[in-house]
Amino acid sequence: MNKLLFHINSLGKGGAERVIVNLTTEFLKLGIDVAIATEWTAADEYPMPEGARRIDVGLSQEEESLSRFKKLTLRTKKLKEAILAEKPDVVVSFTRNSNYRATMAVKGTKIPVVFSVRSDPATDYGSKAHKFLGNHLYKKTAGGVFQTQQALEYFDKKIGDKSTVILNPLNTKFLNLSKPAKRRKVITTAGRFNVAKDQITLVKAFERIMDKYPDYKLELFGDRSEDNTFDILSDYVRKQGLQDRVLFMGNSNELEKIMIDAAVFVLSSKYEGMPNALMEAMAMGLPVVSTNCPCGGPDYLINDGENGFLVPVGDDEKMAEKISYLIDHPEEAEAMGDKAKAIADQAKPEVIAKTWIDFIEKAIR
Repeated sequence: MNKLLFHINSLGKGGAERVIVNLTTEFLKLGIDVAIATEWTAADEYPMPEGARRIDVGLSQEEESLSRFKKLTLRTKKLKEAILAEKPDVVVSFTRNSNYRATMAVKGTKIPVVFSVRSDPATDYGSKAHKFLGNHLYKKTAGGVFQTQQALEYFDKKIGDKSTVILNPLNTKFLNLSKPAKRRKVITTAGRFNVAKDQITLVKAFERIMDKYPDYKLELFGDRSEDNTFDILSDYVRKQGLQDRVLFMGNSNELEKIMIDAAVFVLSSKYEGMPNALMEAMAMGLPVVSTNCPCGGPDYLINDGENGFLVPVGDDEKMAEKISYLIDHPEEAEAMGDKAKAIADQAKPEVIAKTWIDFIEKAIR
């Protein structure tokens, strides 16, 4: 494989976008020509890796006013034109709608597609229409990459048989970090504010223990999303009088510096693919608590009670209990954090990139 074209909606700061940027960086080091075809430019994006090309296959403002069917047809046509101009050895698409477009766009080109499902398929493909469409289109691809076995097994066996599970690559800045001399009295999390991340459960868990630990604060890192989750959460914090203890930190490109000395990292998601934020926290050696959410990412990463704790989705009482345990048992918490760092060896960018390349080359052979 000498030339590859990624397709995704944008390079906005989400987990799938981060993986594409990290993979692109590694592929370029190996001499692979990489282009990224996107539908739009998000307000806050990951920077394009130097040496990669970005191709705009989105719609104009006037075209956006067309019917849904016409917009899908036009988007697919523009992507096909980009593919024909680029002539890549393979198109690799991330996330549901991009997967659909890529699979339709390569029809008649003899250029293979490898699709990737980046979240819980029971949510993304939960309707009868999407489950049918996913199974129908993905059978036409060279294969798929999933984040967990549970996600892979959601689709028809014919799709699963030609697909694989690959961990997300960690950014190198989260590797080989020195342990902090002392931990701050902070509980922290990172992730876009949306319904799936369910940060309100974490806030409620913190409420349960904040009187017991009057010096501790909760720091929430992340971007706002399209929905009103952030507004609902910030209103809740204000109404409960938590403004001095629950802090909205915004987004940061230096979490490896800011979060590394926190006392506990918590992932409160209702569902995830393979959670990048949790992987990064573990690679930094943070004591972690995570919901045992579908589609199995946290369960893959955490051996409950050994390198972190798993709690039921939406259970703020159990979450508070495990956070409290880590605060009350600092030596055990440090030992769990040390064990958590082992994920870094599995998820080194160069290792994950090679796994992707090996799978793609086998799939398109």
